[in-house]
Amino acid sequence: MEKAFDIIGLENGIVDLALQIDEIPASGAVSRMKNFLWQPGGNVDNALAAAARQGSRCSFMGAVGTDEAAVFFRSDLEYHGIDTSHLFNKKGSTTLVVCLAEEKTRERSFISYNGEDPDSSPDLGPEDVDEEFIASARYLHVGHASGEMMQRIIGIARDSGVIVSVDGGYYGEDLAWTLDHCDIMIMSNQFYTAMFGEDYGYVANMQKLVKERGIDTCIVTLGAEGCAGANKKGETFRIPAFSGFDIIDTTGAGDVFHGGFLFAHSQGWDLETCTRYASAVSYIKCTALGGRVGIPSRRTVEQFIREGTIDRTDIEARMEHYSQVMHLG
Repeated sequence: MEKAFDIIGLENGIVDLALQIDEIPASGAVSRMKNFLWQPGGNVDNALAAAARQGSRCSFMGAVGTDEAAVFFRSDLEYHGIDTSHLFNKKGSTTLVVCLAEEKTRERSFISYNGEDPDSSPDLGPEDVDEEFIASARYLHVGHASGEMMQRIIGIARDSGVIVSVDGGYYGEDLAWTLDHCDIMIMSNQFYTAMFGEDYGYVANMQKLVKERGIDTCIVTLGAEGCAGANKKGETFRIPAFSGFDIIDTTGAGDVFHGGFLFAHSQGWDLETCTRYASAVSYIKCTALGGRVGIPSRRTVEQFIREGTIDRTDIEARMEHYSQVMHLG
């Protein structure tokens, strides 16, 4: 069948308050806040924003509440050119996350709020599962696979010939299940360590997962240490991270890596080229606050890879956009 979308992302909506601070203060102390921005967040949502900025046709499948944050979340997907036909408003509060970007350590911390009753957070119901819609994508990108319904959606995708991509952020029982039910696994260093401990044979262990689990492509991202991976074609790589520009905020770095990789993979490029492209998308994003502002266009990425320079015209326009777009409270 004709594919309406390149990528469908499956996740429930999140809105971030990104704070740029000197350092996280000790109890009773004070820290200076240098900047703040409201931006939607979430592993899958950020990945879709990145892929859409490269030119992919993207749609979001998930739930939000009925509050002001939900309105902002939907409008931001549309701002990035992402289809919202399968974004559902459900009873409850949209998840809010305070993201602390600490200048001193260049690390980030998170504080999450899911409403007064986190167990009643907005979520998809069985009635929201549209098999024809799921089958209309080339790729399904998920951040976790907890519960029978999420696993059912992944099953529908695979039965329909849709390539299933997983964001392996943190290792858990649900993500362990996806190792046997996905085509592309891109894992964080935390996920890798939970599986392999202090074994630094990154390429060999990615090859092992490809061979033993039947995953088509397996990659581990290592932050400032770069990344490594392998695929069924026998391609392998171990590449360093980019450097040379000031890092403002690493929030969403892994998320947009996924989006950049899925775009590149959809072009049919070889594994190392796809990964270098994704790494460039992620690196440029980290030069601005939050998970969205710094996401570059394809033109900006290609210029950076070719010349080592970053055209900040679009980034500055989005900084202005997000500085004005929502004020809660």
